[in-house]
Amino acid sequence: MRDPELIALIAKTLREVEGLGQVVILTHVGGDPDSIASAYVLRELLLKKLKVKLVDVVVPEEPTAHIKPILTYLSLNVLEDVPKDAEAYFVVDAGSPEQLGRHIDILSILDRFVIVLDHHSGTVNKYPKHVKVFSNELYQSVSEIMYDLVEYIGYSIGLREAEALFIGIYYDTARLMIADEESTRKLCKLISIGINPSSILSSLEHGLDISERIARLKAAMRMKVYRFEEWVFAFTEVSAFQSSVARALISLGAHIAIAVGGREEGILSASIRAVNDLCEKTGLNVGVDLAEKVAGKFNGYGGGHACAAHFTCKASIEDVLNTVLEILSTKLKKNLEVVKP
Repeated sequence: MRDPELIALIAKTLREVEGLGQVVILTHVGGDPDSIASAYVLRELLLKKLKVKLVDVVVPEEPTAHIKPILTYLSLNVLEDVPKDAEAYFVVDAGSPEQLGRHIDILSILDRFVIVLDHHSGTVNKYPKHVKVFSNELYQSVSEIMYDLVEYIGYSIGLREAEALFIGIYYDTARLMIADEESTRKLCKLISIGINPSSILSSLEHGLDISERIARLKAAMRMKVYRFEEWVFAFTEVSAFQSSVARALISLGAHIAIAVGGREEGILSASIRAVNDLCEKTGLNVGVDLAEKVAGKFNGYGGGHACAAHFTCKASIEDVLNTVLEILSTKLKKNLEVVKP
């Protein structure tokens, strides 16, 4: 258990919602495997252990295409709109209020519980003071927090809940690429319960569809490559599938990659990925050093972890690139070289 004090505080807060009539759990916009998995297990815990009568899960602005197979696998029905008569609201895996999209207004509710469970850097300071925020970036996923929580409370999870926790931890550690000893130990314990990782993943992963393949290839064609001596940085523009593209650039050989794309009204969305070796040897935290700083400079929001992050801001792609290069030059303390085609 990474943070026994945090888990004890969450457990104490959960007792305050015991027996309520209706509770709502919200993920961040679109959801991701970790947010869906942790919401599922939290829902089961509230219903079965804490005897809450009704628990709805809300994914703001519709689940992404990658999330729908997970919802089907878990038989989890989700809403797009928030029931306004709930007695308590939980927010999972949203590192900042803006990630709730149009449902950010729930944070203005003062007469009911609003509780945030997260694992990103700086989350505590981003929410209003009346919101109860429980977060520690030592955790690699909210699903891992849920693992510790159910163990602490003494709630015996079933096979489907164990599968959900496996899914959340597996995907939020970039398919184990950044999994540390603690996350790996928990995955092994989940497997010992009787889950079958091969069966789970074969049900969820059906290969890339044609649009994602083309997005990756177009992004590779547009890619700009820079060297900071032994470290290689790849930057590209793509209208969708930013996280998939960033992962692909790492697979191509980049130590750090950013895929950025335009959204409505001049807003940019970007995903950042880096290899463990770079983060460990240089001390670079792409969530803190890049996502938060770039977003802060250009009136956006962002965050993440040492080797994976996301940000949204209102700026030109050129301004974002120049800011990133400036930050990397300072942080890595290496000479910048443009790699020509």
